Amino acid sequence: MKAVQKLSLALLWLMVFAIKSNAQNQIEIVIVGSAHNNSKSTQNFQAIIDKLKNFKPDMVFGEYLPQGDYAKLEESNWAKELFKKEHDYLEKLNPESPKNIDAQIKKDRKALAKFAYYHKTRMNLAVNYAKNWDRGNADYQIFVLENYMKQSFGKEEQVIYTKMFGGIDSLKKIGFYRPGSEYVKIYFPLIYQLKLDRIYNMDCQTYDKPWSIAWAKTDSLSQILIKRAKADSSSAEAATMKAIEAYWSYTPEEEKAFNADPYAGMNTVKYGILDEAWNFYGGPHFYGYAGFPTETVKEMIAQWTLRNEGMCKNIVEQAKAKNAKRVVVGVGASHRKWMEEILAKNQAVKIINYNDLH
Repeated sequence: MKAVQKLSLALLWLMVFAIKSNAQNQIEIVIVGSAHNNSKSTQNFQAIIDKLKNFKPDMVFGEYLPQGDYAKLEESNWAKELFKKEHDYLEKLNPESPKNIDAQIKKDRKALAKFAYYHKTRMNLAVNYAKNWDRGNADYQIFVLENYMKQSFGKEEQVIYTKMFGGIDSLKKIGFYRPGSEYVKIYFPLIYQLKLDRIYNMDCQTYDKPWSIAWAKTDSLSQILIKRAKADSSSAEAATMKAIEAYWSYTPEEEKAFNADPYAGMNTVKYGILDEAWNFYGGPHFYGYAGFPTETVKEMIAQWTLRNEGMCKNIVEQAKAKNAKRVVVGVGASHRKWMEEILAKNQAVKIINYNDLH
């Protein structure tokens, strides 16, 4: 009997140790729901940066496509079309390329790690990142040049910079420098202040075509619902529209609180519920309601889920490869709820909400 008790106690201690060990080895991930356009925002962005800095992340991810994924996309894909214009712009200004671009990027990163003010090296790095289809890090290096290095350029360096990049107005026009983006406002300054050398890319565009088809079908059916509701205010469709409008609205008090701190607001449970409703014409809550496009909304959500699962997979795989302990992910606010729910199912991950940071 005593032997059995000792064995049971030993097994209990093993279980406790395993649980504790698993918790210690978990990757802590903060998914920060963000606005893509912050140009008119009065938000205190340095306060957001400081909060994320205090978390001490090993890696910062952005909603950029991994460089190897561009070759897998159709030429008509919006993400490929968008970056191809930027890629070709710098390719035209800088036609000469190193024989081994990956080796050159590695060499230049190593040099800048030793001394950050090799300006020509950083310019070459930015161009080579773009040529190598790494949009996130091309953007980041251009941000560093514009915000932290340009003021100390010598005359010759200024001439070289203009020749290689065409000036700030051209960079803004083509899309390499977006002053109102979440990257310029938050994530690039965060990376620089943490003294990290890059942003990690984690977007997934594999499912964009079926997503677009489902979206178009849903939108058409939604327009029919709206027309029928307007035509007869006593109809079942009108009752559906009335219910949707009530469901996806903030109260005046909630709206006031959101406007006081939008980044805190975008990372709440309430925002996740409303955002789902806005993006999916009312969302799952209205499945089966009169006139509601239930089946096509389900198709949309299926493709949206696959995209978010792909993004989460990209994050976890890269974080594990780098043995990262803490990770910050800057992503459009519409993804945050979905990604938190997906990652929460992964035993290797511990999700920490942005609003729980100090």
